[in-house]
Amino acid sequence: MANLVHARLADASHRMPHPFRQNTDFPAEGQTIDMEDPVWMHLVNDGSLVVDPIEAPAAQPVPAHGSAGKRKEKN
Repeated sequence: MANLVHARLADASHRMPHPFRQNTDFPAEGQTIDMEDPVWMHLVNDGSLVVDPIEAPAAQPVPAHGSAGKRKEKN
């Protein structure tokens, strides 16, 4: 299964040939890569690419005083 993450150049002023697109540089702003692919894994591990941290989803508000999931019983 693919492990997709966003990666960018470790130094935006550098140029790196794109490993899968001939005559094209890896975009300095980055792109989505598959961390399960050995080529991408190598480029991250050697410091050429940096994986951007994934932003945690915003916390959901907690319902007021115990009203979550309770139903009123019918008499």
